[in-house]
Amino acid sequence: MRSAILAQRISNINVFLNSHGPQLLNQGEGEAGTAISFPNIYFQAGAIDVWHPSFCTCKGAPLFPPHSLPTHLTMQQPQESTGKPGQTSAPPAVAPVGAATSNTTTAAGAPGVQQTSTTATVSDSQAQSVGQDQDQVQLTDEQILTQMQAIKDEEANAHPLVDVSEDLTELEKEYENGSAAFRNKIMNLADTHDRMRRSRGDGNCFYRAFAFAWFERVMLAKSKPELHAQALKAIEDTKDLLLAAQFEPLAFEDFYQVTLETLQNLVHFTAEELLGTFQNDEVSNSIVMHFRLVASAYLKTHQEDYAPFLEFGQTMDEYCSMHVEAMGRESEEMMLIALTKATRVSVEVAYLSGNESAEEVNFLPFLPDTPPYMPPLVLLYRPGHYDILYRKSHCLEGVV
Repeated sequence: MRSAILAQRISNINVFLNSHGPQLLNQGEGEAGTAISFPNIYFQAGAIDVWHPSFCTCKGAPLFPPHSLPTHLTMQQPQESTGKPGQTSAPPAVAPVGAATSNTTTAAGAPGVQQTSTTATVSDSQAQSVGQDQDQVQLTDEQILTQMQAIKDEEANAHPLVDVSEDLTELEKEYENGSAAFRNKIMNLADTHDRMRRSRGDGNCFYRAFAFAWFERVMLAKSKPELHAQALKAIEDTKDLLLAAQFEPLAFEDFYQVTLETLQNLVHFTAEELLGTFQNDEVSNSIVMHFRLVASAYLKTHQEDYAPFLEFGQTMDEYCSMHVEAMGRESEEMMLIALTKATRVSVEVAYLSGNESAEEVNFLPFLPDTPPYMPPLVLLYRPGHYDILYRKSHCLEGVV
């Protein structure tokens, strides 16, 4: 757990350092109290004190919760101005407890005006007070994770779990002032795909997009009852798969029943009712959880095929527990392969990237072991996120 927190902290700090020029901090070097002054930024060996707002946000999203910064990362308000445009006084270097220093200099360009910087001796009572204040703001790794997740959830909750479909031109507008490579690829994509549907970016977007796209395809094919029957058989078979993977019925039965009943009711649903069902937290998340368990069960029952792709020393049970079964964890291609094979549903993923060497969006097919019984679902992948795409040739009438 602590290593995960450290990795997250280092990642966030690297985002800042990479966007602000040369390396400013030599981690682990320097004596106590040694400081490097930089405009609006103060680095101290063993600590980082920053009040510059660009450190706290990245494209409008906080890198650290302002109220729960790690104890070695604190916020400071700007120091008093030096009187020169664009300059502020750097914070004083921190002296060891009990030490006292006094320094008097003459300000450049201001004869007779002296600036005095004094670090007073810290008494035992003051040191104790500081220690008490630090104890009050000390947070455990679990608390930091919880608060970081709360901020992520707050941002995600601003968007529905599954949104109404929209014209693909709306996606193009997102990149009006961005990468030309993205814009060109979206324009080319619009030749064959005319609509998209967004899923919430909460770490469950792949499973939710997969489930909605599949159920919507079955619902809109009311004239093909065999399609509905095959989908029901696929879901019913997932129960046997879960049992084969040693899952206890108590652990999956509720999620399985919600998924099965939703699929059974598709013959009576309108497009609006299906959308409302997937926008219901309890139902939608139960379906997501079921598909997570199904993907996990498939990987566990086919370990010989997928274990070589795990990190050294990691077991399949450990991998599935940490990355597949946990809600909010982003999916990897291995989960996508597992789910398509377990449900016998084919998927095409359109990979939209800023790679300027390619004019077209790259499509990668994921096929089940048996011949697919319907055209592939189409998902749009942008780094870290999945949405749903609609191919013109599929002519899905009634999409909302």
